[in-house]
Amino acid sequence: MPRILILEDDPDFAEILSLDLEDAGYDVVVEETGDAALKRLSSESFDLLITDIHIWKEGRPTGDGGLLLTGRLRNFPALQSGGRLVGLPIIAISGAVGRPGQSNILNAAKSVGADAVLAKPFEADEMRALVARLIDERELARR
Repeated sequence: MPRILILEDDPDFAEILSLDLEDAGYDVVVEETGDAALKRLSSESFDLLITDIHIWKEGRPTGDGGLLLTGRLRNFPALQSGGRLVGLPIIAISGAVGRPGQSNILNAAKSVGADAVLAKPFEADEMRALVARLIDERELARR
């Protein structure tokens, strides 16, 4: 069963997303901070990462979000964990695209290494199809 790690600070959204992906046959783990997600990725095997671009705490964005995590995973070879994280598909998500100054946030996520981006809210079918495609592509690349 493919494993997915989700970095999401909104527990309600994380639960909805994880339950939908579990119903589709995936094993899902949720973390609320980039540091916790990085520790989990360094110690366990995953087939895909879904990361919220902005992680909020006490009403303010932290520096511990999906942009930083994606950049770390893509640009620091020491974090490649013996090849386990090489080519890990990353989907960056954000509900901030409609906020002032945030219209290019999804492009920023792609520029630091996200394989795909989705603006919240998105359709569950769209996420499931994207997850399946990226996991299949990684499997084919490994052969």
